[in-house]
Amino acid sequence: MAPPRRDREGPRGKWATNMNVMISSVVRLIVAGAAITLISPAALAGDATEEGSEKGGGTLRKVAAGTHDGHAFGPRIRPDGKWVAYGVREELKGTFVTKYYARSLVEEGVFRSIWPNAHPSFGEGEGTASFTDLVGFEWARDGEFDHNAMVALHKTLGEEMLLETMNVRLGGPGPQNNPAISPDGSRVVVVSAGDGGTTDLWVIDTRDDAEALQVTFTEKDNEARPVWHPKGEKIVYESRNRLGSDIWAFDFSTFEREHITKEGTSDELAPAYSPSGKSLAYITNANDPEKLRWDVVVANSAGGLPTIVIPNVRRSEKSRGYVWGPLGKFIVAVQNDEAAGFPLVIAPSDGSKAPQALSTTVDNADPELVAFGPAVRLTWVAMDTDRPADRRYRIVMVSDYDLTELQKLLSAE
Repeated sequence: MAPPRRDREGPRGKWATNMNVMISSVVRLIVAGAAITLISPAALAGDATEEGSEKGGGTLRKVAAGTHDGHAFGPRIRPDGKWVAYGVREELKGTFVTKYYARSLVEEGVFRSIWPNAHPSFGEGEGTASFTDLVGFEWARDGEFDHNAMVALHKTLGEEMLLETMNVRLGGPGPQNNPAISPDGSRVVVVSAGDGGTTDLWVIDTRDDAEALQVTFTEKDNEARPVWHPKGEKIVYESRNRLGSDIWAFDFSTFEREHITKEGTSDELAPAYSPSGKSLAYITNANDPEKLRWDVVVANSAGGLPTIVIPNVRRSEKSRGYVWGPLGKFIVAVQNDEAAGFPLVIAPSDGSKAPQALSTTVDNADPELVAFGPAVRLTWVAMDTDRPADRRYRIVMVSDYDLTELQKLLSAE
């Protein structure tokens, strides 16, 4: 079946590579159609990285402190750990806009502004000015990092998913969101709204001129937040209707759906496989009679009774609110405890110990991590308490941990 894609008239745009030298220390590059802004260290004097010791042996760094007049959200670390991308909602010239930026974690002062520019899918008259906001971003997974997924808000067509450097663009009667790139980087699953107003899942290859394939056909349910199995053989996702939300799986080898959670009137959201794929974590309000508290639980990925790992987590539309450790031995999350400053915590994934505070930062949200060897690089957003109260926003935090030190923290009484 053809994807929910609008026809576009005119010849496709071509990728352009040029360099415009701007006044002062800002150099804007347009490379392979991706808009990149490189800012010299001198221009970032007010954005210096600070380091401090964290619990579990971590070393805390601030990213983009003082750069934006708005809260950062949803940081994403590139799989090799060298870049972090994040969104910001801020006021520009009297209008609130959402943008995504990326900053190098290995080269001081290197900053990238993410934006759809000169994309090969553009029709005549389309360009950067055709979009008002960038509302989603995911790094490519194949090591090349040249076809990252962007969700851009078109002025007249709504939210559309585009792949950088490729003629891949998914639009439709309704918005597209939640792109999830497969572990080998060969496919992207996207949530797409159809004519009936409900959402379904579509999959598209990461190659030029690829056509999208619809994989769910639920007329009364809304699919959301797909996540790939580590082996790339299936996905798990939310399916919502008027009775609540459950977790489902879709197997690409059989093209069959499987109902994973059947908790009755409670809501189960934000699923994610463990690194081995044998366990499944998600958040649920089943353990609160008033259905106001959300807990991170872990169960066998094929179903079964879940175990509470971290109670009372802070939900977010741009993040699951928790993340698996690299070996599946622990989970990091933010607890929804305002009095304690919304602490970032860590707990064994088997629920054998209570969560332990992992950071001294406050107003935390949106944790994410990558691992390389015995090290873990963790990112999240937290309030920048060093700024004046009237200009205080959540900024991106990055901390590196040794797995041995984290294990000591987990085993501490």
